[in-house]
Amino acid sequence: MAREPQLYALPGSHPCAAVEAALRLKSISYKRIDLLPTMEVAFGPLLYGGRTVPGMRIDGERLLGSRTIMRRLDELEPEPALLPDAADAAARARVLEAEAWGDEVLQSVPRHVIDVAFMRRPAAMESYAASTRLPLPRALLRPALPLTAKLMARKNSASDERARADLAALPAQLEKIDAWIATGVLGGDPPNAADLQIGSTIRLLMSIGDVRPLIEAHPAAQLTRYFPPMVGEVPSGVLPGEWLPAATVG
Repeated sequence: MAREPQLYALPGSHPCAAVEAALRLKSISYKRIDLLPTMEVAFGPLLYGGRTVPGMRIDGERLLGSRTIMRRLDELEPEPALLPDAADAAARARVLEAEAWGDEVLQSVPRHVIDVAFMRRPAAMESYAASTRLPLPRALLRPALPLTAKLMARKNSASDERARADLAALPAQLEKIDAWIATGVLGGDPPNAADLQIGSTIRLLMSIGDVRPLIEAHPAAQLTRYFPPMVGEVPSGVLPGEWLPAATVG
């Protein structure tokens, strides 16, 4: 690589956190560029070829999405590998299955829930940007937080109904993750791509005070160990109590 990879990210984004964890794991030096929420829609196509994050530029190459980026990182720095060796086709297929589920199914859950929480408590959004370098002063951004919360919810198709349905489905999803940990698909050291994909989502969910008690007793909660402590929190009491299922561990 002639230049450091440039990672385009949003504050608090869990797929961006998965890519950052992979970069750190492989000791690849990189530059993180934080965008303001919804900026990726306008500028992403020009910067890295898409309207979502994470995006990455490696010299003249443009990459979009956590799975695509992690495959490329494995090519650039093979060790430690993010997937089992191709010689073990069954193990590789299980990790790829878990990674795809984490990306295509689980990843949207915290988006829906946290966007609805931000609409109820816009000030909480600022806490997720505490350690980032934004292109505008926070004092200028603060008055726009309620509007930003509404725009994010619209972009992510978040609504009370969808958030409530996601919360109702969460216990079964946690049991699925726990089962993958029990069979060794997840939870190893060093982590694989599925650990980072799913663990980053669990970490973000646990930053929502009302959701944390649903997760913390599950083995799934241990996947957060692959990441630094989460910056940002939605305090307890923001989500209606009737939305929250009972915390159980099978």
